[in-house]
Amino acid sequence: MIQLDALLCDCEHPTTAPSGTPTVEWELTDEALLGDRAPLSASERRAVVDQLADFGVETLRLTGSTGLDAAAVGELISYADDHGLETTLRTDGQQLDRDRLESLADAGLHRISVRVEGLSTPRQEHAAADDIDAALETLRAADDTELATELRFPLHAESVTHIEEIYDLAALLSADRFRLTHVPEPKLDGERRRRAVRRLADLTRDAHERNNHIETVLSGGIDAGYVTEYARDNLDGECATDVRTALRERLGAAPSPPVAKLGPAGQVYPGPFWDRYALDSVRARPFDAIWTDEANPLLARLRHEEAGLPDRCRSCQFGDVCSGGSRGRALTAHDDPFEPDPVCYVHEEPAVGGSAAESPAD
Repeated sequence: MIQLDALLCDCEHPTTAPSGTPTVEWELTDEALLGDRAPLSASERRAVVDQLADFGVETLRLTGSTGLDAAAVGELISYADDHGLETTLRTDGQQLDRDRLESLADAGLHRISVRVEGLSTPRQEHAAADDIDAALETLRAADDTELATELRFPLHAESVTHIEEIYDLAALLSADRFRLTHVPEPKLDGERRRRAVRRLADLTRDAHERNNHIETVLSGGIDAGYVTEYARDNLDGECATDVRTALRERLGAAPSPPVAKLGPAGQVYPGPFWDRYALDSVRARPFDAIWTDEANPLLARLRHEEAGLPDRCRSCQFGDVCSGGSRGRALTAHDDPFEPDPVCYVHEEPAVGGSAAESPAD
């Protein structure tokens, strides 16, 4: 995660450095991942939390909670909170009212995260429009609770033109954080991604000048190259150097892989998009034994910087700040995790003395 507001507005290192252990994304109910396996029982879920806490995991993201009853979700959150894990509940089209949100906050939930893919329009299918409306209603309800709030904005061809309106909407609804994520999509080329991230960087700096301190984050290291380039072209020399230094230190301190994915039956994956490659199950071995297994050839290659990077990335000028992006997205796009990340949008050979030509700002 790249905290854009701290880097560009204060020229500061992010306030929270990587812990050295991965963030764990726990998919609680997913029929495709579950297959013919039985889901983890309540006691097994508690045992998993014990394992994560013992390993030093600090951040837990829960998804797919609609398949569990409210009491089970609350119990899991409470148990995680008791063991020192900061828990975020991610919703996708599920509307939560104030009473439900207050109950989750009382259980120990730290943050509610909603996905908004664009503005609700008459041309959208009803399901898509309903999901957007449900997310916004959840944010409105959360404003009356003690929960931190996050609006996730997936960047794709349909949503890219809405970035400014959605950013303003996040501030209007008092969201604490705006998070931009990249979706692999051939229709969205590198130049359009550059323009979108540049616009978000401009919006972030403008909001900071107006004393509107919404936290603005980019989800992955794939953005580090362009953020470095943006800082070089728009900030003073000392601040631009500080930005690159902070991103370099972030890469050096980050765990590899940075996110572990946990399936509903206890399967452990090396990150999002890796659904075909379970490393093992917590029913067979503890989480830390799976995650630190030096005999696993896939983990070994992912953690060996040179072996895990595509040829193009090894010679990239931003190699010191970018880890080559998502190996999981590469797997999805190319059926090979060691091909280039399909959403990479840096210019490979920028012009001497400045960045390569870009389209005018929106």
